[in-house]
Amino acid sequence: MFNRVINAGLMGAALTFGLMLSGQAFADLTDISAEKAAELEAEAKATVSQFLAETQGAKEVLADAKGVLVCPKIRKGGFGVGAEGGKCVLTSGAPEPLYYGLIALKGGFIVGVESHSMILALNTDTALAKFTKDKREWEIGVDASVAVAKIGAGGDLDTTNLKKDIVSFIFGSKGLIADATWEGSRFKKLDIK
Repeated sequence: MFNRVINAGLMGAALTFGLMLSGQAFADLTDISAEKAAELEAEAKATVSQFLAETQGAKEVLADAKGVLVCPKIRKGGFGVGAEGGKCVLTSGAPEPLYYGLIALKGGFIVGVESHSMILALNTDTALAKFTKDKREWEIGVDASVAVAKIGAGGDLDTTNLKKDIVSFIFGSKGLIADATWEGSRFKKLDIK
């Protein structure tokens, strides 16, 4: 009986911690101020520069893409239940930059905290059109599949997945987390306020 009380308490604590993290991830993801948009664009430019400097073949991949979405900092964390979130900007593929919030609530085995950068290369007109159309939300695994590109220790790209419709590049990880899934991550367009 006593063990059930302890287990229930631990599960409750894990759920509370995960929900607290998810609250941080979901907060402020409906609009963006003009000042924050300018900051996000500057961070995105620095992120792309870092990616190009550290990854051989990246220049050609980004030049061939129909659109490029840059997420300078995505934070992910949890204990049992967790969340990830960040802000992104479509730097090419539209007449002007488009801003997105990235959110996801995670369940299952997730332990730790991490931040990283991500670039999505939208390689076809169809993928770009699906991502940017009037629909307010877009979900990985539902609206489209995303291939994860592998970057070798020397900065070389594994060319196996580079021709897929959408390819993600995840780099600059800081922290430690036991979770590698991207399925279910949602991108939501942000309005400039």
